[in-house]
Amino acid sequence: MINTKLTKKRYFLKRKADHTLQLESMSWLAEHYKIIMNFAKECSKTVNEEALLKKAYEMVSEVIPTDSFYLAVPNEAENNIDFLILMEDGQPLPNFSIEYGENNTTRVIKSRKIIHHRIQEDDDMKTMVGRVDTISHLFVPIIIDDHVKAVISAQSFKEFAYRKEHEELLQLIGAQVMTSIETARLYEEIHTLSNTDELTGLKNQRAFNSYITKRLEENISFALIMLDLDNLKGINDLYGHETGDLYLKTFAEGIKSICSTGIEGFRYAGDEFMLIVNTQEPDVITGVYTRLDDYLSSNPIVISGNKISITYSSGLSIYPDHGSSVEKLKKTADQALYSAKQNGKNQYVIFSCELNK
Repeated sequence: MINTKLTKKRYFLKRKADHTLQLESMSWLAEHYKIIMNFAKECSKTVNEEALLKKAYEMVSEVIPTDSFYLAVPNEAENNIDFLILMEDGQPLPNFSIEYGENNTTRVIKSRKIIHHRIQEDDDMKTMVGRVDTISHLFVPIIIDDHVKAVISAQSFKEFAYRKEHEELLQLIGAQVMTSIETARLYEEIHTLSNTDELTGLKNQRAFNSYITKRLEENISFALIMLDLDNLKGINDLYGHETGDLYLKTFAEGIKSICSTGIEGFRYAGDEFMLIVNTQEPDVITGVYTRLDDYLSSNPIVISGNKISITYSSGLSIYPDHGSSVEKLKKTADQALYSAKQNGKNQYVIFSCELNK
């Protein structure tokens, strides 16, 4: 016969245990929601993606076991998965990408479901990313606007290291950091667009003003080179504005070809361009002009069989020799440029010292 009293007792004991576990889980989450709120505040203070990822790792490792941790995002354009951060034993590993395949990260992205896994002796270690000697693994999809934006994973040497509330915590942290990263990337895109000339792809006048102001604050000598195309109006009148745009873009490509560490190029306005060279050494400055001329000679514009050579005039000023302010340096370079134009174009002038190209 069934012992009804014993059955009821077991039932109520189980209910009590479940209720106690539920209360503990709620208490644990409530405690850590405060940490998440602080995490959200910290995320709002930065648009640095690396800093955001580091904070996400620090947050997760503070509250759950993380002998290994990563956050990976699907890259649909490249048809692979990019690992934005991978930590092992508290140390960062280089970022990398993997192809979609037989691995838990791919499975989470495709299934949109959490994988809560404990390694068995006969498991295939190839499904793992990160450490292969950990035992407990948690892989959580970060779904925002009905899209899997990322997979966040924590792995531990401990058996049964993760509970249901850990899954919820990873989801919250992952969603927060991915939202912050998307905001940071949008900010970076807007910042880049606002500092880039649409036609040529060079940095624009806004970027020039910011860069030269910074150079002046550093109080290190540099050369300001102002360049002006010799015959853009004539090209527009003879061949049309489409060819005029090509003339500008080809010249801009020449500017890009000589830009490197220590040389920054800008389209300042119309057919006027600027170079900032972080030295006043004559050989270096002469070399800038030589390399630009070589590029333009090798890349003429050909319209209906007609070869159009690109020429320019240029004036140059030196900081601090020719001025200690942006306006003074620009005025000096502009005066030198005017002198180059008056003396026949297709030449450059350093202050008042004429040099034929």
